[in-house]
Amino acid sequence: MEFETILTEERDGIFIITFNRLEARNAMNNLMTKEIGDALEYWDHNDDLRVCIITNNGHVFCAGSDLKELAAGAYEVPEGREKWGFAAMTKRSFDKPIIAAVHGKALGGGMEIVAACDLAVAANDSVFGLPEPRVGLTAAGGGLLLRLAQQIPMKFAMELMLVAEPISAQKANDWGIVNYVVPDDQVLDKAIYLAQKIILGAPLSIKYTKKTVIETMGENFPYPSKGWETLEEYEKITRASEDAHEGEVAFAEKRKPVWTGR
Repeated sequence: MEFETILTEERDGIFIITFNRLEARNAMNNLMTKEIGDALEYWDHNDDLRVCIITNNGHVFCAGSDLKELAAGAYEVPEGREKWGFAAMTKRSFDKPIIAAVHGKALGGGMEIVAACDLAVAANDSVFGLPEPRVGLTAAGGGLLLRLAQQIPMKFAMELMLVAEPISAQKANDWGIVNYVVPDDQVLDKAIYLAQKIILGAPLSIKYTKKTVIETMGENFPYPSKGWETLEEYEKITRASEDAHEGEVAFAEKRKPVWTGR
């Protein structure tokens, strides 16, 4: 796959998207949005690619929207993708996991992308923040105002959104925004390591675990509830799957299971 603003790589069931618009600090313009959307569509419909990693070249993960394009009134959402959100992903829910592997600054839209991923690894010199209030805006482009207080404690979320000061990678880790902080040259390796561990699980197990968590967010956990209905519905699917039988047989035979995704 050939693109102008991103690079893609397939590696043993892992699909890696690398932001590569260095001259604009990986700011999101029409072309980059389209290319990320095309790459995600390819990954989403390829059963052999189990996990996606989103990373970057350069010292800025993503600088948000391309302000020059916005000021010129040239920004357009590709036809048919109006409901995909910022970076062609923040309004979407994928059944397969996405891991952010962050080098450098993730501010504004970059922070939105990190929050839309399932896991995140950051370089120890990375910074995270939402500067929008300082320029008269709200961080509404990628749904982070809806997500953040469901992902981390309310007080931490409010500090990040209202004080509008960037925070270090270590603080982002302490607050639960990222899973791991590692030296810059180990960021992608750590994300790949996590992806490899995910791939050890059966495809349907990973899919329905993620769907259950996303679809029951905010539900009451005491039984009975809509959340329990969803959980039990998806549990029936995985228990009846060929992979569930394969897992039992492989365990009994003391060998690694061979997953089919069925």
